[in-house]
Amino acid sequence: MSRSSRAVVTMPKTAKKGEVFSIRAIVQHDMESGFRHTEQGVRVPRDIIRSFICTYNGKEVFKADLHSGVGSNPLFIFYAKADQSGTFEFRWQGDNNYLTIVNQAITVS
Repeated sequence: MSRSSRAVVTMPKTAKKGEVFSIRAIVQHDMESGFRHTEQGVRVPRDIIRSFICTYNGKEVFKADLHSGVGSNPLFIFYAKADQSGTFEFRWQGDNNYLTIVNQAITVS
């Protein structure tokens, strides 16, 4: 599992109904491809984030499948439309039972 893991989501706390807004989601993860070897020739096991999913009140609004070519600390920037007050859930899943979930509320007026 990643030696360090911290997720940060930046999005507005309030929005007007129908407004389109930007969301930035980043997770701190070491991301090991599984292709490297130590100086002793031992392969370093793969440890990557495999998927990122964002849901808005339970409905999927953004999804990304990741592979070994993705670098450390992946950043996602995407847009959503404010329909109703509720909760965004951001879920990162990966190798070695890695799971990070962040929930963030938005109030729509």
